[in-house]
Amino acid sequence: MTEQQHDYAHTTVVPWNTITDMKGRPAWTAGQLRAAIAHLDDDAPILVTVATDKDDVADEQIITEAGPGYVDWGDGYGLETSSLFTLNCHWPSETQLLVRPDRPRRRS
Repeated sequence: MTEQQHDYAHTTVVPWNTITDMKGRPAWTAGQLRAAIAHLDDDAPILVTVATDKDDVADEQIITEAGPGYVDWGDGYGLETSSLFTLNCHWPSETQLLVRPDRPRRRS
């Protein structure tokens, strides 16, 4: 039997209910995301704010692809499909994604 014919262990996901950010907010599941966007039209734009290493600062990015993620553990097996579904994001080509409304300035 060659090395490629063996059934080696593949990447698995840690218990998802244990994953949080640095502030203790839990990682979302597909069901939570689906419920949050259920009211949006199919062509509604979605913006992702990606945390930076500065507190309360985020980069705005757009979703450009979605599908399985990939991982290379550096053990000679090369790139493997991950068990995690991945949203790939990139910076938009436009610096302003919103158009300011043409309205009179509010008086205080």
